[in-house]
Amino acid sequence: MSSWTDELSEPLRGAGTQGRWCRIEEARAGGWILLSDAGAGDVDWWHLSESATELSPLDPLDDRRLPELRQSLTEALRRSDRIELLAWRVGSRAIFRLEGSEGARLVKVYRKDRQTIRRWQCLPSDSVPWRVPKVLDWDASRKRLEIEFCAGESLNSRWLAGHGDPSDGKRVGQLLSWLSKTTIPSNFPVHSIEDEIKILVERLPVFERVLANPPPRAAQLVDRVASSLRALPNTELVLCHRDFHDKQILIDGEQGVLIDLDLAAGGHPALDVGNIIAHCRLRQLKGASLDWLPIATHIANTARRERNLTNSSLRTWTASTLMRLALIYSRRFRHEGLIDALLDSTEYALDGAGEWKGVL
Repeated sequence: MSSWTDELSEPLRGAGTQGRWCRIEEARAGGWILLSDAGAGDVDWWHLSESATELSPLDPLDDRRLPELRQSLTEALRRSDRIELLAWRVGSRAIFRLEGSEGARLVKVYRKDRQTIRRWQCLPSDSVPWRVPKVLDWDASRKRLEIEFCAGESLNSRWLAGHGDPSDGKRVGQLLSWLSKTTIPSNFPVHSIEDEIKILVERLPVFERVLANPPPRAAQLVDRVASSLRALPNTELVLCHRDFHDKQILIDGEQGVLIDLDLAAGGHPALDVGNIIAHCRLRQLKGASLDWLPIATHIANTARRERNLTNSSLRTWTASTLMRLALIYSRRFRHEGLIDALLDSTEYALDGAGEWKGVL
C-alpha cells in the first residue's frame, strides 16, 4: 500500500490493497471512481461503492453519458484509422488521437457543450511566435471537436527532465502578454471572483471526506483566500486560459502552442499569472530538478509591468491556485508531506513571506 493511500479514509484506504491508484473522483451515482496507475493511464478507471470494498472495472465504451465516444471510435475503425485513447473523464469527456490518410489529429467528445467552439476559436491558429491548435471540425449536435495534432515538447516535460531555465520565464511572459492583448469576443464566458471562490468552497468538503485526518487549517485558508479575492478592486477583464500551466504549453523550436482551451474565459488579469507561478512551485515540490524561483520571478515582474498588476493581486491569485492544488492533491498520488507544503505555500503567498518573499 502506498503512503498516500494510508492517509485516505475508508473505504478508500481499504481499496488500496486491491490496486495502486493515482487519482480518485466521486462517482455521480455514489461511491468513488479510481484511476489505476498500473494500466492504460487515463482510461483505466474502477468503481468502488461506499458500502463495500468490491472494485468493478469501468469501460469507456459503456459510458452512457458519453455515447459519442463509442460512435466516434466505431467510425475511426471503419476507416482503418490508428486510434490511441489518451484520456477519459468518466461521464464528462474523452480525448483520443487518430492517425490515417489525413494525418494525425485529436478528437475530443464532451457530455455538454459549454460554448466549446467559441472558446477554441478565441485565439488565432496561424500566428507567431504563439498560436493555438487549428480546429478541423466541430459538430455541435454530437458535441465532437476535431483539432490538429501539434508537435512539440511540453514545458512540463522539459522541467521534469531538468531542462528548465530562466528563459522559460521570458517565454511564458510573452505568451501571457499575447493573451492579455487579445480582444475578448462579445458575450464570451466570464470567470468571476465569486466563481473562483465557489470552486474552492465546493472542493473543501470532498477534501475532508477523502482524508482520514484532514488538516483543519485548510478550511481557515479557504476563508482567507476568499476574503483576499473579494478585497481586490474591480479591474478590466482580460482573455484567460484558466488552466494555464506547464502541461498546456508546447515548444517547437521558436514556435509555441497553447493547448486545451476548454475553459477559456474573460477573467482577472492576475488569474493565469498566479496559476502558472503556483505550478512552478508545485513542480519543485513534487521533486522536479527545477530552479523555479527565477522563472516565477520573471513571470511576476513581466505581469507587473505589462498588466499593471499589484503585489496584492499576484499574491491572492497565486494563493488561490496553491489552495486549489492542495485540495486536488488529496485525491491524487503524491509524495509524503505535499499537501502540508502546499498549505504552507498558500499561507506564505497570502503574506508575501517565506519562499514568496521578493517574488510576490
